[in-house]
Amino acid sequence: MYGLSKNANENLAFLVGKGICQIAIGSFDVQFNWGNGGISIESRFTYLPHGMNPIAWSSGNPEAAATTVRLLKAVITNIECNQSLKLTFSNGDRLEIFEDERYESFSIWNGKNPIILV
Repeated sequence: MYGLSKNANENLAFLVGKGICQIAIGSFDVQFNWGNGGISIESRFTYLPHGMNPIAWSSGNPEAAATTVRLLKAVITNIECNQSLKLTFSNGDRLEIFEDERYESFSIWNGKNPIILV
């Protein structure tokens, strides 16, 4: 992934244990926030709610993100970084975030400083 080092799994290990307390759905981005940080996605993701069909979201399609409210109060239990960023949550749901080579795809911050801009 552009912007993520070879040690991305180690660098993003701080995400494990973060509980989602706010989801903000905008026209061109979706934010998943915890107490002092979050992930803002501007490109695309696939949401895989446990026991339901996958939902693909891309910028400009806010309605597709509505089901992600199931992640409120869910805790990130696992991360995996390869060609995408894959998050697994305590409720069994998964979120796969993809990068776009042309534009900023997503950012992750913890506190006041951006950690990753991809």
